[in-house]
Amino acid sequence: SKFLEKNWKEATKAFKEVLKQTADKASRDIIDGYIDAAKGGKNLDRVEKDIAKENWRKAWSGWLTQEKKYGETPLSKLLQELRNQIYPELFFDLATFEEKPPEPEKKAREAWPENEARLTKDPDVIHEGKGALVWSSGNTGGGAFGNFAFGRLPLASLEEVIVDDYRWLNFSVYNEDDNFGKYVLYFGTEPIQGGNQAWGNTGGITGLLRNNCYSHQITIRRKGWNHFRIDLLKELKKDPNLTWTDIQALTLMTVPPSHKKMLVIDALKLERP
Repeated sequence: SKFLEKNWKEATKAFKEVLKQTADKASRDIIDGYIDAAKGGKNLDRVEKDIAKENWRKAWSGWLTQEKKYGETPLSKLLQELRNQIYPELFFDLATFEEKPPEPEKKAREAWPENEARLTKDPDVIHEGKGALVWSSGNTGGGAFGNFAFGRLPLASLEEVIVDDYRWLNFSVYNEDDNFGKYVLYFGTEPIQGGNQAWGNTGGITGLLRNNCYSHQITIRRKGWNHFRIDLLKELKKDPNLTWTDIQALTLMTVPPSHKKMLVIDALKLERP
């Protein structure tokens, strides 16, 4: 009960007393887990103080540190409760690729290219949560030119999103090989439409060539995880005639000289300043 009351000092004492009287290894391992969790509980007290002060960025940094150390201990429930308080103050999910997607992801799902995009629950290629999106870029539909691939993947509808409230775009990409791939994050003025849109129609390469969009080029060459945090104020190429209220959708596009490749995309979110 001292553990549930967050009286970490007394909980540690109580667990150590129980440990002295416990002989079998399985039970001792369980009690050791609680003793370890009680140590971490003291650190969570500091996170809770930052929450009380609404120092959200410091609270999130502290939470991440403790989650790595104690996420698999009996502190997991308390860690989840604290995350639920901090996360919405800093982040807005655009796409999580979970069973229950956020609103901006729903329209994008309807327009994912057939035979190119699928959800995965493989923990080896998931950055957050229990799901991610596998994209076989340039395999079908998008077209290819020689050995080079084109491709287009709708990621999120921005029709109901007040992007001005946020400063950064975060997402993670798992790359299966070390062949480089060049991509454009395309913030277009046309809303996502259900079904497979033909390449070059609204939201396609035509808009990019007209420069009637916001955009950002990225190169993915590292095998394994690649994490991106893009400054929406400083790093985007912007059409001066547009504002964020004109932007309706976010799409990832493959551009030559990229080769066909498989990417796993996860945890697409906006972050507050």
